[in-house]
Amino acid sequence: MKLKVLAIVLLLAVGGAAIVVAGGGLPKSAAAASNYLTSTAAIADVSDDVAATGAVAASTGWDLAFGSAPTTSGSSSDSSSAAGSTGTWTVTGVKVKVGDTVAAKQVLATASNTILAADVVAAKNDVTSAHLQFNAAQQAYDDATTDNAISQTRIGLLNATNAYAKARADLATLQQTAARASLVAPAAGIVTAINITAGADAPSGAAMTIDSTSYQVTADVVESDVSSIQLAQPAAVTVAAIGADLTGTVTAIAPTAASSGSSGSSSGVVSYAVTIALGSPPKALRAGMTADITITTASANGVLAVPAAAIRGAAGNYSVLVLTNGTPEARVVTVGLMTSSLVEIKSGLSAGDQVVIGTSSQQRTGTTTNAGGGGGFVVPDGGGFRGGVRNP
Repeated sequence: MKLKVLAIVLLLAVGGAAIVVAGGGLPKSAAAASNYLTSTAAIADVSDDVAATGAVAASTGWDLAFGSAPTTSGSSSDSSSAAGSTGTWTVTGVKVKVGDTVAAKQVLATASNTILAADVVAAKNDVTSAHLQFNAAQQAYDDATTDNAISQTRIGLLNATNAYAKARADLATLQQTAARASLVAPAAGIVTAINITAGADAPSGAAMTIDSTSYQVTADVVESDVSSIQLAQPAAVTVAAIGADLTGTVTAIAPTAASSGSSGSSSGVVSYAVTIALGSPPKALRAGMTADITITTASANGVLAVPAAAIRGAAGNYSVLVLTNGTPEARVVTVGLMTSSLVEIKSGLSAGDQVVIGTSSQQRTGTTTNAGGGGGFVVPDGGGFRGGVRNP
């Protein structure tokens, strides 16, 4: 009997203690499970950026070959020197070396082609012969009096006209090829490859390659970010290899995507190539260097801002917790530009207000990140948002 009474007394004591705690009977220092982490609303520049890494490359490159017009490097055009009917080009001189800076229209190398020279002479004779035949056909047509003679001589005149035109066209083509016995820089640039040697025959492909002195960076941007990028947007470019911070402009956005995963793989990362033209590149810059780009897609300068972690609610119904005398109070706010790190506040707060961005208990349990680190703190009843959104 005494044991039963003792058990009942213990149950009543435990129950009473629970009621006291639930009713706030204990001091706050004992009942509180954690302390609030805060940040100060302050005037700042809010910007939404897209970051990626790419490689530096010359804006334009040209392949040069004897007997051919310069072609853009990597193009499908045939830049080889024709070695068939036009013979072989023998290099007579190379005036530059790899790494040299050249001016537009500068002669870089010379060559000769004995077979081509003979072909030009023969073509000139063909033109002379075709011209004589044309004159004879014209005279015969003019002298014809009967219908049959007029018909026959007219056929001869047409054939002679065509032959004369073809002979002249063939001569012009050969002369144009012969006039390209020198490699001439199509624009100012840097010699990046030389595949010829004085005294030896030129190869069938490019004899020399020149890159422009203007540079660009092409980087792959993931599909979730590429929609916010537009042509002519400014970009910051860092080339760590030479310690250079450069500026650039978006000049191209690939219309089709490339996946880093295997074909059909659900884990493939879909990305789009974005090209940045660099302004005033330093002399130390080289094609192939790694470059980190940052494209600013939206910005609001000199505005009141708070860390993204402080924002609660959903679009059109945002609020923050303002800590006043140690007590958090919900306050409705109107937001502007929202990014993953900072949010522009248009109304509802004043500079200096302390806003709640998390709790120390969340920090201890690993559910938080650095304050202002992109909304890592999980605030009860809080809502998420997509970075880079500008609200009216």
